[in-house]
Amino acid sequence: MARIKIDGLDAVTKELNRIRGAQAPAIKKAIEDTVKFGEKAAVDGIYNRYGFNSRSYIEQNLSVSFDPRDLKGTISARYRPSTLIRFARRLTRTARWGGSRPDGHMVSALRNKPVWFKGTFSVIGRNGNQIMFQRMKGDNSWRKLKGQKAMYGPSVAGSFGKIRGDIEPPIIAHLRNKYRQYANR
Repeated sequence: MARIKIDGLDAVTKELNRIRGAQAPAIKKAIEDTVKFGEKAAVDGIYNRYGFNSRSYIEQNLSVSFDPRDLKGTISARYRPSTLIRFARRLTRTARWGGSRPDGHMVSALRNKPVWFKGTFSVIGRNGNQIMFQRMKGDNSWRKLKGQKAMYGPSVAGSFGKIRGDIEPPIIAHLRNKYRQYANR
């Protein structure tokens, strides 16, 4: 930590450094606790707004760090878009002969707001990832994936950017409460 220095006023400099030294541990603990609280708030906020199937996927792609020297906490997320299959469930319909056949996917990128994508199918791509494509009407070469674009949903970072304003006030309140708690000890 940098020291405070005021030229010509040695007693003031000494007093400011004493106050800073006394408050630094309380600030450090408060920020450390708040970063953990912020991570949980971010995961909950993203999970409640977006249709990710599990919280663990969000936790894996959200990173948290705390630097005690600068008293700085950071929450960041991965920018790579998530494949749309993460938000989808497969639909089937009854065929003419009585069996069932695929009928696209019901996609809920936003929680509880499903959208039907007719003509979608999924394949196993590189590294074992499941990827979703859509066959357009009149497209007879849909088995040839060359030139087609895979369908993607929101990234964890994009989702975090949308909910950031919603979770900011509770995080600030938590920081203030924790600082008061540690400063009064």
